[in-house]
Amino acid sequence: MSRMDAALSRRQNRASVATPEAYPAPLGGWVTAQNLAASQKGTCIVLDNGYPTTKGVKPRGGNQIYATVGAEPVESLPTYQGAMSSQIFASSDGSIFPITTVVDPDIPPVALVTSQTSNYYASAQFATSGGYFAYWVNGTDEALLYDGTVATPINGVSVPAITGATTSTFSHVNVYRNRLYFVEKNSLVVHYLPVDSIGGVASQLNLAGIFRKGGAVFFTCTWSSESGSNSLNDYLVVVSTEGELAIFQGSFPGGTDWTLAGVAEGPEPLGINGWMKAGGDIAILTERGWVAVSAIRVKDPAALSIDALSSAIEPDWTLEAGRRRTVPWECLKWETKGLAYVNVPLVSTATPPINFVKNLQTGAWGRYTGLDMRCLAIHNNQLFYGSNDGTIRIAEVGGYDNGVPYTMQMAMSWNHMGAFGTVKTLKQVRGEFLTTYPVAVRMVNFVDYTINFPSPPNVEGETAPESVYDIGQFDTAIYDGASIQTPKTTYWVTPQGALAGRVHSTGLQMPIGSPNTPNVEIISLNVTVEQGGLVV
Repeated sequence: MSRMDAALSRRQNRASVATPEAYPAPLGGWVTAQNLAASQKGTCIVLDNGYPTTKGVKPRGGNQIYATVGAEPVESLPTYQGAMSSQIFASSDGSIFPITTVVDPDIPPVALVTSQTSNYYASAQFATSGGYFAYWVNGTDEALLYDGTVATPINGVSVPAITGATTSTFSHVNVYRNRLYFVEKNSLVVHYLPVDSIGGVASQLNLAGIFRKGGAVFFTCTWSSESGSNSLNDYLVVVSTEGELAIFQGSFPGGTDWTLAGVAEGPEPLGINGWMKAGGDIAILTERGWVAVSAIRVKDPAALSIDALSSAIEPDWTLEAGRRRTVPWECLKWETKGLAYVNVPLVSTATPPINFVKNLQTGAWGRYTGLDMRCLAIHNNQLFYGSNDGTIRIAEVGGYDNGVPYTMQMAMSWNHMGAFGTVKTLKQVRGEFLTTYPVAVRMVNFVDYTINFPSPPNVEGETAPESVYDIGQFDTAIYDGASIQTPKTTYWVTPQGALAGRVHSTGLQMPIGSPNTPNVEIISLNVTVEQGGLVV
C-alpha cells in the first residue's frame, strides 16, 4: 500500500464528528418557484397552516361556526357600513340572510331577501346627503339598494329608480369619482349614474371598439398611482373576461377631460371579486398569478408571472388556477392582522380545500389547508368566510377547526449543508421558539428531494398559559402573562424520516388543539450533521 493510500484509509476509518448546522426561521416563506439544488436560504418548500412573520413562523388560528343558513354553499358575504355601525350578510340558496347578530349558530336567521336566482354578488358602498347605502348586484336579479334596514329592488319605477338600463343585467358595481358604475353582464357595456346619485338615468360607456380580443366586461376598479381616492392620478380600469384592461382618466365618460389612457393585455381574471387595492395599485387574481395593474400596463402577458405578487409560488398557483376555474376566486386583506388571503376554491373531491396566505409587510407566503373558504369578508375587524356546507365561520380564532385539532407542517428548503454531492447523516434536531405555553412538536427530516410527512401526531403536551385568568396562582402569575412570549428550546431529538442523503430538508409537525389561539413563533431549527464520503 502506498503512503497516499494509507493516509486515505486512515482518514476514512477515523470516527466522524457531528457538526452543528442552523436553520433560521424561513422569513422568506413558502417558495416553490426555485432551483431545488440551489434553494434560497431563509425559505421553505412546505408551510402548511402557518405563515411567516417578521421574526419567525406562526401557526394559523382555528375556526368556529358562526352561523348556519342552510345546506347550500354560501357564495357571497355582502356587507354594509353605516355612520356608526356595520352589518354583514350571507347569500345562499336564493336568499340573503342577516348575520350581524346570531342567536343560535345552528338555526338559520330569517332572510332579508328571498327568491333570488343567483347567490354570487358584487357590492359597493356609497354615501350621499341622503344617507349611507350599499348596492348588491348579481347579474340575474334586480339590483338591490340597502339603506341599513331595507333592501329595495331597483328598476325603472322604484324609489329611487334607474332608467336607461335593466338592473337585472348588472353583474358588478364600483365607485369612481363619486359615481356608481355598473357592468352589464355578458356585454361590452358599462352603465354609470349621475354624480353623487343612487338613481337616475344610466348612461353608457361602450367598450366594443376598444377590447380587441372580444369577450365581455368582467369588472371595473379604481386605480391610482398614488394612495388614497380622488387623487389627480385616478384611473377607471375596465377589465374584460379575456384579460384586457382599458384604462380611462377623467371626471366621467361624458366629460371634456375624459381620455383613454391605454389598453393593456393581461392574463384572464379568476373572479369578479378577485382583486384588491394595494396602496394606490390594484392586484388582480389571474390564471398566471396575482398581478398588479401597474405591471400589466407595461409588460407582455408571458412575462407577468415573473413579476406577479405570487411569483414565489408560481408552479402551485398555475396548477390550481388550471383545475379550479369553475368557481370564482376571491382575495381579501386583513390590515390589522397584516395578512392577505386568497381562497383557492373547492370544486371537487380531487381538489382539497387550500388557501394561499401572504404577509402584507414582507410579501412572504404560506398555505392553509382544511379550510373550505368559498367567499371572504372582514366585519368588525374579524375574518369571516362562507363554506360549501352552508355555514359561515370565523377564522383565526382558538386552536381547533370547529372542535377538531389540526396540524401545522413545515419543511425547510433543500440544503447541501456545505458539502455538495456528499452523503450527510442528520443526527439530532432541536427547535427554538417564542411561545406563551409549552408546545408539542415532532421533528422530521427528508432527503434527496422527496417529501413524505408521516401521519400527524396527536395533540399532547400543550397546556394553558400559567397566567390565564382562573388558572394562574394569585400573587405568583404575571398579569397578562398569557400574551407575553418567552423563549423555549426543545430537547435534542432524532427526527422521524430519512436521515442519510446528499441534500436535506429538516422540518417539523406541530399539532394544534387548544381553546387558545396559537401564540407561538418558530425562531430556528438547529441540527447536528455527520459528514460522509463523496458519492461517485
